[in-house]
Amino acid sequence: MSSHPVLPPDRLRWKQAAHDVFVATLDEEFAGFISVSGPDHAVHGAHAQPLGVFRSQHDARAALRAHALAGRTPSGRALPGRGAGARPRSGRPGLPMLSRP
Repeated sequence: MSSHPVLPPDRLRWKQAAHDVFVATLDEEFAGFISVSGPDHAVHGAHAQPLGVFRSQHDARAALRAHALAGRTPSGRALPGRGAGARPRSGRPGLPMLSRP
């Protein structure tokens, strides 16, 4: 028996969509993309929100990985209120949605 911990397989997958665009999926769901322009690697999340610009693809991938895995349990499930598209119903945090007659 090995004394080394067993690491889970990398759930973030990458595909090259164009010569300057790399797309990431997490557990088969869109997680974001990297667009390359010269030496810059612009990272965008699953909702096209800008996450930063990096000088290497390695750093850009690491940033997207950290963002995509934030708010997920080890099993890959989104934590309550942190899933894709999760927003407060009222549009403002902490306020319940009011029903209208």
